[in-house]
Amino acid sequence: MSAETEITNTFKDLELKGWNQKARDYGDYMGQITRQAIEPLLDAVGVEAGSVFLDIATGPGYTAGTAQARGAIATGVDFSAKMVDEASRNYPNALFYEGDAEHLVFPSGFFDAATCPFGLLHMADPDRAISEAWRILKPGGKFAFTVWAPPEKHAFFELVLGAISRHGTMDAPLPDAPPFFRFSEPRESKKALETAGFIDIDISELTLHWQPASGQELLDIIYKSTVRTAMLLEAQDETVREKIHNDIVAAVDASKNPVDLPWPAVIAVARKPL
Repeated sequence: MSAETEITNTFKDLELKGWNQKARDYGDYMGQITRQAIEPLLDAVGVEAGSVFLDIATGPGYTAGTAQARGAIATGVDFSAKMVDEASRNYPNALFYEGDAEHLVFPSGFFDAATCPFGLLHMADPDRAISEAWRILKPGGKFAFTVWAPPEKHAFFELVLGAISRHGTMDAPLPDAPPFFRFSEPRESKKALETAGFIDIDISELTLHWQPASGQELLDIIYKSTVRTAMLLEAQDETVREKIHNDIVAAVDASKNPVDLPWPAVIAVARKPL
């Protein structure tokens, strides 16, 4: 989509289109990073053999599939049909459904635990999704989500958003969307969880790692396995976008040593009252 393209789709429409297009490539790119958060998420909500577990915005099914391997009765839900297909191929013993995190079809008080790995920042109404997570949990059930840390703590976003700011614009012609880094702020995550009715809220930082082999690989991870960041780049004028690309590639390729990019994430854990 160019900067001249008239915006006729909603943020949710573009997110769905993007994830359907990138489902098959996700595991080879961003999945290398997000898979590192699986065990911490499952440990945070106490998933064990016999747990009735829901993974919200499951993507390729990593967290649900790993919960199933622990002996849990695991279900994953995602609004992207292509992601659900990918998850079912990856983990045939878990259950996966196409569905909207903001309007879950599951009965109230059904699950022992639920997670949402890096999904809230892709939702048009993340507060509704948090409330839905509260609703489907049994009393005493735990919910955990992960989001990326803010740019000042995150080398990847600092590099990419910095290049966009230098050469292009952060005010690209895109549909209205919730702030990307809203839940990166612990106070905001705590407030949203409390508003939904959760208690015993704990928010901490989890550092994941990824080492790009080249600047081009960094661009590949954006265009082949992200949606919001890719949309922002695609919305720039073509000549501006080329300058941004060159800036990103040069920053990586100029290093004499492999660039080990830390990918700090925020992990929030909370409990539904008894």
